[in-house]
Amino acid sequence: MIKKTAKAKVKKTKRAIDPQKLKQLKQKRGMRAFFARIGFKRIPSDGIQLRFMNRDGEIDDIFLIENILVLVEYTVGRTGSAHVAKKSILYNSILKHPEEWIDTYSTFNANFKTEIDSCGYAQSELRVRIIYVSSEGVADDIETAFQNYRFLDGTRLRYFDALSKTIHKSARHEFYKYLNLDYSEIGQQIYNTSGDTRNFDGYMLPEHHSGYQKGFKVVSFYADPETLLAVSYVLRQDSWRDGEGLYQRILIKSKIASMRKYLVDAQRVFVNNIVVTLPSNTQLNDSATSKNIPAENLDRLKQVKIGVPYSANMIGLVDGQHRIFCYHEANDPLEKKVSELRKRQNLLVTGLIFPSSWNDHQKRQFEAKLFLEINDNQARAKSGLKQSIELILNPYSTIAIAKEITNRLSKKGPLAGLLQTNFFDSPEMIKTTSIVSYGLRPLVKLDGLDSLFAAWNDPGKANLADSKADLAIRKGLLEKYLQFCVDEINKYLLAMMMKTGPDKWHLKANRKEQFLTPTTINGFFVCIRRLVENKKLMSQAKYETRLDGVASFPFGSFKSSAWKSLGDRLFSKYFS
Repeated sequence: MIKKTAKAKVKKTKRAIDPQKLKQLKQKRGMRAFFARIGFKRIPSDGIQLRFMNRDGEIDDIFLIENILVLVEYTVGRTGSAHVAKKSILYNSILKHPEEWIDTYSTFNANFKTEIDSCGYAQSELRVRIIYVSSEGVADDIETAFQNYRFLDGTRLRYFDALSKTIHKSARHEFYKYLNLDYSEIGQQIYNTSGDTRNFDGYMLPEHHSGYQKGFKVVSFYADPETLLAVSYVLRQDSWRDGEGLYQRILIKSKIASMRKYLVDAQRVFVNNIVVTLPSNTQLNDSATSKNIPAENLDRLKQVKIGVPYSANMIGLVDGQHRIFCYHEANDPLEKKVSELRKRQNLLVTGLIFPSSWNDHQKRQFEAKLFLEINDNQARAKSGLKQSIELILNPYSTIAIAKEITNRLSKKGPLAGLLQTNFFDSPEMIKTTSIVSYGLRPLVKLDGLDSLFAAWNDPGKANLADSKADLAIRKGLLEKYLQFCVDEINKYLLAMMMKTGPDKWHLKANRKEQFLTPTTINGFFVCIRRLVENKKLMSQAKYETRLDGVASFPFGSFKSSAWKSLGDRLFSKYFS
C-alpha cells in the first residue's frame, strides 16, 4: 500500500500595501465623508480623461449641492508650485468658461450629465469652485499666486471635518464662506433681485443709557435659530480664517449633543440671552410705519424693527454659540422634532451695532475684549486662549509679540511645520503654550540686557515700547522688530539643526525618539538670551563653527522644565 504524502501547505503572503496609496485612499474617503455630512452629492469622475480647450486632464472628485459644483484635486504631501501650475491650465479654463466646460464634460461623463440635467438650475446659474486638498498644505506664496482656488491643508481639513461631525449639515454655511460664495449666489437666492433683509421686533437702548462709546447702538430682540444659523459667524480660535480674530473656542460635540437632546425632551428654549455684534448697516425702523428712524430720534428707549442683511457672516456670535448650534441640521433621530423647533422657537438676543466709522480690526478687538469679559469672569480662560486674545487686544505686549513670533517660526525656518500653533494642527506637532510663555517672552521683551530688543539697532525703537507714540510709527516698528527676532532666532536654529543633524528635526511617531521638545526649544532660547546678554550674537556660519561637536551633547538628560539649565549649559560649553 502506497502512502500518500501530505502536500506541503503553501503559506499565502499578504500583498504589501503601498503607504502612499493608503494615504491617498484615506484622504479621499475623508473628503467624501465630509461633503456627504454637509449635504453635497458626489458625482463619480474616477479615471475619466477629458480634453477641454486643448488641454487634457482628469478631475479627481466632483461634488454638487443645489447650484454649487465643487471640483477637488487631491495630493499627498505638500503641494508644490509646479503641481498647481500644471493643473491650473485646465482649471483656469474651466473657471473662465464654466458653461462650455459643463457642456464638454457632459459628453465624457454620463453621471455628470444626468445630475446636471436634473439639478433644477440652468448652466448659467451654476457656480464652480476648485479645491486643492493636500495633507501638508501649500506655501503662502502659492496661495497668493493662485487666488482662484481654495487650498485645504491638514489643519483646515481637520477643522471642517470636526465642525461637520458636530453640527452636520449646518456646517455648510461656513463652508460656503470658505468657498467665497455669497448667499446671493446659492440656490434659490439667485432669483432675488434686491438685497434681502431679515426683520426682528425689538427694543433699542440709546448710547447714553448703555455706557458704550459714541456711535454704538444696543438692541434686544427675539430671533429664530434657523436664521441665526444661516447668517451668524464665530471667529473661533483655530478655524480656517486668516487674520487676528480667531479667539473663540471650538464647539464641543458632547455639549451640543446634550443640549440638542434637552431641546426635544424639555421642549423649551434656553432662557439666557445670546450676545452678538451686528453690522453698522443694520436698519432701525419705526415698528409702526417700518420707516427708517432718523438718528436724532434715537435718543431714548423705544420699540423698533431691526433689519439685518440676510447674508453669510452678518451676525457675530460673542457668547452663546452652543445655544444656537444645538439647533443644527442633522440626520439623527432628533432631527424631525428639532427641524420644527428651529423655525418655531425664538432665542433672546442682545445685539451691539458697530459705529459706521469702525474698521474690521477695531471690530475684532471689541469682540475679543467682550468675549474675554464674559467668559473670564465665569471660568478661568486657558493660557493658549489668552495668548490668542492678547494678540488681538494688545499686539505690542510681550506675550503678543512672543505669540506672533511663534506663528512665524512655524511657517519659516527649521521649526516650520513642527509647531502646534492651532488646535487642529496634527497632535504630533510640538505644543507651544510654554514656548511662548517661558521661552520666547523673556527673549523678546521690550526691556532688559538679555532681550533681543537690546541687540536691535533701529534708531526709533524706543517708540515701540511707548504707548503714547504715533500708532502708525509703532505699527511699522513692530513689524521690523518681529522680522529681526525671527531672523536672529533662525540663524541660531539653522546652525543647531546643521550640527545636530537635520534628520533629528522631524516629528517622530514615537515620542521617546523625539529630539525637539518644548524643553529643548526653550533651552535654545535661553542660550540665545545669554548670547544677547554677552553681546555674542553672530552669523549662522559662526554659530556652526562654535557648535562643533554638539551632536553628542546629552540633550535627553534635560527633562520637563529644565530648559534654563539646558540653555546655560549650551552657552557655557560652546560660547563662553
